[in-house]
Amino acid sequence: MSRATRPLRLGVAGLGGMGTLHAENAQRLPGAELVAVAAAREGRAEEVGRRLGVASSSYAELFGRPDVDAVVLAARSVDHGPLAVEALRSGKHLFLEKPGSTSLADHATLRLESAARPGQMVQVGYMRRYDAGFVEAHRRVRAGDGGAPLVILLTSRDTEWPAGEDPGDTGGFLLDMAVHDYDAACWLFDDEPVEVSVARQALVYPTLAGLGDLDNGLVTIRFAHGGLAVTHVSRTSSFGHDIRCEVVGSEGSVFVRGPGDGAAGLIDRSDASRFPSDYRARFADAYVAELAAFVAACTGEGPAGPTLDDDRRAVATGIAARASAVGGKPLAIGTDWPWP
Repeated sequence: MSRATRPLRLGVAGLGGMGTLHAENAQRLPGAELVAVAAAREGRAEEVGRRLGVASSSYAELFGRPDVDAVVLAARSVDHGPLAVEALRSGKHLFLEKPGSTSLADHATLRLESAARPGQMVQVGYMRRYDAGFVEAHRRVRAGDGGAPLVILLTSRDTEWPAGEDPGDTGGFLLDMAVHDYDAACWLFDDEPVEVSVARQALVYPTLAGLGDLDNGLVTIRFAHGGLAVTHVSRTSSFGHDIRCEVVGSEGSVFVRGPGDGAAGLIDRSDASRFPSDYRARFADAYVAELAAFVAACTGEGPAGPTLDDDRRAVATGIAARASAVGGKPLAIGTDWPWP
């Protein structure tokens, strides 16, 4: 069977919440076949492989399998850059979960490796670009609805600091989670971020302060052509996963609505049934759509998705943001600022 007629054969490397979701989606995706899964944690690949009826392996074994055309990489964020390079050197197409790396040095190495292999597709997992609400907002902004975009206001609230999560493994909340906000702002403005400042607190999870992290933060980003983006990132939402966006223009505002919008004077735990419980529930359709787009791009049936250069802007913003939060001052975007 030729590549043109057979499904794209996928292997998923990394089986935390995100990787497991990708593996489950891959099994149901037309034009794709889940072949194998891999995990760093002992026994995890075998557990998921048995449940899904596919082979289990180590990362190195997965990258080397001749029956895998493309790798979906969703390991620890701190491992993304080096493992992505390994996957590309094995000749595979690559769907890379965000952030593509936790340092600009690793990201530069990854971009060089990708550039040397133009026949291998690389797509980064910015699923908001496939969410119906964000897609419509982007269309409206590009069409000039609301006039020239001036300010972008974002809200990204999660419910908790997951038990056992180490900021050293994730790169910190301002990089690991908030890159979605940075990417959305870059995409909506179609501009380069140049400076970021962050005010942080860790009142619900005080331990995070000493780790260079936070449970709530206000991030302000300045863009090259004068635009401003502000996001509230949180892991203390009592009522559910809360995502909102407003693009304030010279003639009006374009919105991505969420359950928190409306006339209610108070939202609390009693409203939890109105909100998605987590990112998987909020963006369920978008996660399927982004993987479908990756498969289409790999088989020449669709355009490339979010690129490593898109990811570079978001990662660079996150690296400066987490250092700004600790240092308490604005920082230029584009330096590998030390942290924590």
